[in-house]
Amino acid sequence: MASPDKGSRTLTVTGQGSVAVETSIAVIRLGVVIQGDTAQSVQQQLAERSERLVNRLKELQVSALQTTGISLYPQYDYQKSPPRLTGIQGQNRFQFEVPVARAGQVLDEAVAAGATQVESVSFRANEAALLQARSRALTQAVEDARRQASDVLGALNLSIRSVESIQIHSDSYVQPPVPLAGMGGAEYARLQAATTPVEGGQQTVRAQVTLEIRY
Repeated sequence: MASPDKGSRTLTVTGQGSVAVETSIAVIRLGVVIQGDTAQSVQQQLAERSERLVNRLKELQVSALQTTGISLYPQYDYQKSPPRLTGIQGQNRFQFEVPVARAGQVLDEAVAAGATQVESVSFRANEAALLQARSRALTQAVEDARRQASDVLGALNLSIRSVESIQIHSDSYVQPPVPLAGMGGAEYARLQAATTPVEGGQQTVRAQVTLEIRY
């Protein structure tokens, strides 16, 4: 976009940068689900199994371990009129982080310790790698913007005089595919028996920079 004033002509260009970085951290979400006849019995079993699971995860030295949800609710058979109470279901959900290289082993141990549901496994790069990737992506974006400006102005026999303003847009991170999601403990155990590997893949860091260039 050029201004009409010949003495202060500017061109606004936006450059893009994109850098792929290897993921190294697995973010695992899993849970313990118990069904029973009474809320008291379900809560007791849930507490015992959850405590055993948490203790094992601490022994495995996972990072950022936290409880993400606790629920206890009745289940009904809605095909009956009126609906008939059939039991109680309780669930405790947890999230933690572990190096990708250890994710398969830790999932095995978690299922053995009492986890009955593997909700999801996602991946991310560590902070140092993300910072380096962001720096490279920003550099690419600036170079892309200057290249666009040079191409346009060169075609018009004009040249860049100065950069008047710089705007850095929000970074965006594209997560790699999630290989495991919504699996019950038994289903996950069958996969592990078949020696299914856990691979982290790559995470893409994108940057966008807008330059206002005087020519």
